[in-house]
Amino acid sequence: MARWATGSNYALVVSANDPVRHELSNFSDVVAPSDDYRLGRPIVVNVVADTDTARRIIDFMSGLAYGTGGTLEKAAEQLYLLTPPLAD
Repeated sequence: MARWATGSNYALVVSANDPVRHELSNFSDVVAPSDDYRLGRPIVVNVVADTDTARRIIDFMSGLAYGTGGTLEKAAEQLYLLTPPLAD
């Protein structure tokens, strides 16, 4: 079972197809989920930042998805799914 990761801590992953969960409260937190995404893992991002920082985080994640052919979907308020191009 995966747990939420905060800051530079990584979530535990059951299998390669399970989304890795990250909670982001400031812009510097985007490194860990970006690294997991680059390894081909789907990412669930819970954005708990102020409005301006949340916008920067989502803009960065959107650019990451677009630049690699992946997708970024809003799953719920402050919750996003970032899926790499070849993930199931």
